[in-house]
Amino acid sequence: MPTATARQHLCSGLETEAIIAGRLIKVPKHSNIIEAYGAIEEAEALIARARLSLSNRGEKDLAKRLEKIQKAIRLLPAFLAGSIDAGTILLLVEEASQGLQEPRGWSLTGCTPEDPDIVLASTKLRAAERSIARATSEESIVPIELAQAFSDLVTRMTYTLYKIHWSLCPEETKASSIHEFLEKS
Repeated sequence: MPTATARQHLCSGLETEAIIAGRLIKVPKHSNIIEAYGAIEEAEALIARARLSLSNRGEKDLAKRLEKIQKAIRLLPAFLAGSIDAGTILLLVEEASQGLQEPRGWSLTGCTPEDPDIVLASTKLRAAERSIARATSEESIVPIELAQAFSDLVTRMTYTLYKIHWSLCPEETKASSIHEFLEKS
C-alpha cells in the first residue's frame, strides 16, 4: 500500500496547468480545456495537410486561404489565455473568406482529396467548442463571455471552411435541397 507521500506524488501527475483568461490554473489532464486544446491542434494539422495538398495541385489561392485559417486556428489557445483579442483572429478569417462564393445549399464530402480534411477540421473545431462549453458549465474554468466569444470565432471559421469546401466541389455535387440532389443522381 503506497504511503500518503507516494499517493500525493501519484496524484500530482494527473494535473497540468493552463492559462485561461489571464489566470494560470491547475486542471486535471482529463479536463475539458485540455480536450479543447487537443481538438484545436488536430484541426490545425488537418488544415495544414489540406493546404499542402492544394498547393501541390496548383490551387494556390485556396491554399493561401487555408493558410490564413490555419494561422487563425493556431491563435485560438492564445485567445483562450487572454493574450490576444478576437479581432486578430477575425481579421485572418475575414481575409480567408473574402471573395469566396456564398454556398447556396449543401454538397457531398469528398469532392477533392483535400475535402475530407477540411470537413474533419471543422468537426474538430466544433468539438473544441463543445469542450469549452463543458469547461464553462461543468468545471467553471472558462468565463462564459470567453466561451461565447470562442464559439463565435469557431462559427466564423467553420463557415469559411464550408465556403472553401463549396468552392472545391463541382456543380454536380451541389444542391439546394435533398430533392434537387436526388434528381441529379
